[in-house]
Amino acid sequence: MQIDHLDTIEKYNERFGFEGGTSLVNVVDFADAKQCENGSFTLGFYIIKLKTKYCGDIFYGRTKYDYTDGSIFCFAPGQLVQVNLKEDEDPTSVCLLFHPDLLSGTELGKKIRTRYPYFSYDINEALQISEEEKGFFLESMERIKREIRQDDPHSNDLIRLNIELLLEYLLRLYDRQFQMRSPLNQEVLSAFENRLHDYFLENLPQEQGLPTVEYFARQAGYTSKYFSDLIKKSIGVGAQDYITSYILDLAKHKLLLPNATIKETAYELGFQHPQHFTRFFRNHVGSTPKAFATEYIKQHSAAK
Repeated sequence: MQIDHLDTIEKYNERFGFEGGTSLVNVVDFADAKQCENGSFTLGFYIIKLKTKYCGDIFYGRTKYDYTDGSIFCFAPGQLVQVNLKEDEDPTSVCLLFHPDLLSGTELGKKIRTRYPYFSYDINEALQISEEEKGFFLESMERIKREIRQDDPHSNDLIRLNIELLLEYLLRLYDRQFQMRSPLNQEVLSAFENRLHDYFLENLPQEQGLPTVEYFARQAGYTSKYFSDLIKKSIGVGAQDYITSYILDLAKHKLLLPNATIKETAYELGFQHPQHFTRFFRNHVGSTPKAFATEYIKQHSAAK
């Protein structure tokens, strides 16, 4: 499969036949695209894309949601994008393109990848919007287009302010999305807990090592970032913290079994070397595995 690298907005414009904009920012409507061939490409800039055409009901797991008036997809530099239009299907998307250089040296540039997690999501994790919210998005695009045409000393500052306002607005949709999917989230959480338990029950640590967020996210059909956010919204801690807590509880149980050894416990939990387990345990518990077991036995012997 050929993958093109569109590292500049100019190359993106050339690929689809768009005009206008600058090297740092552009707003494009695919209704105006002169060509739109299927293919794959990586990006050197950010894209916020509103797909305006109704394309059927939106399903997540076995749950259907009503926000089918539009979907917002957010792509960051370095991500792979695929265009795969059905035969005789006209593209109906409005996109904001902006280069990282537009945000260089600004607070927005520093926080964009950490404050706005939806840039790390996959297609099936797109933000769903209502007709009214679609109107707000299109109004934002019009304001940015006007500033692009102004092209005066204030334009880039005002464009950045409008982009930040849009990103903050999308945070509202992001938070609401987890609330909308609450029943599904509980289903995913329950499956996660069961799979984590089964991971150790089936001795997978000896074969695959310590369980990872990536492993359970893949099982659930989500990206690691979305999966961890989903777990955190459900129980208050991220998926990695939950896994760590589970391993620690299991480690404490194993260390207190008769004739337990540090080496065997480390191996059963998925650590490659006992010293790695000792360091992990000390960092989270505050004592070595041996000291923990010794102190526990001492305290409970005294209690008797």
